[in-house]
Amino acid sequence: MKKAIVAAALAFAGLMGAAGTANATDYLETDANGQPWFWATEAECQSDAPIVWNDPTFDRAFPYWYCGPGDGGWYLFSSDSH
Repeated sequence: MKKAIVAAALAFAGLMGAAGTANATDYLETDANGQPWFWATEAECQSDAPIVWNDPTFDRAFPYWYCGPGDGGWYLFSSDSH
């Protein structure tokens, strides 16, 4: 009986811990024409993305950026968390 109570308590604690975990929101950034920012390699994305990101005319969706793999290359994403 004690094992069942301990198992139930652990399961409940696990659910409560998962319920409090926040998920980041990610957004694929596009240029003024609606085309996604795209590079052939991760190195190119990492090199050019800060230039795009810091352009004063660039309308960012969220405060943080990263390069993520996509269909045939690397894309610029913004996120609301690190």
